[in-house]
Amino acid sequence: MRNITVYSKPGCVQCRATARGFAKAGVAIDIIDVSTDPTAAAMLTDWGYLSVPVIVTPDGQHWAGHRPDRITAAARAAAQTHAQLSV
Repeated sequence: MRNITVYSKPGCVQCRATARGFAKAGVAIDIIDVSTDPTAAAMLTDWGYLSVPVIVTPDGQHWAGHRPDRITAAARAAAQTHAQLSV
C-alpha cells in the first residue's frame, strides 16, 4: 500500500502541522522536500500549486495547505484500506 505523500520545504509551519496531524492520526506519510527535488517542485507547479504543503493521497486526490478536515478524511480512508487488506 502506498503512503500519503506530503510535499514540503524547510521552515514551513503548515508543513510541520500537516505532518503532525497525520502522525497523530497514526498515518504513515512520505515527505518530499521540494527545495532539494526540482522534479517534484516542477510537478507541483505544473499542477498549479504555488506553495506547500501539497498532499497527495494514494487514490490521487491532492490539495494544498494545512487542512485538518482533509487529514481526518484521508486517515479514515487509509484505515479502511488497511482493514480491507488485512482480511
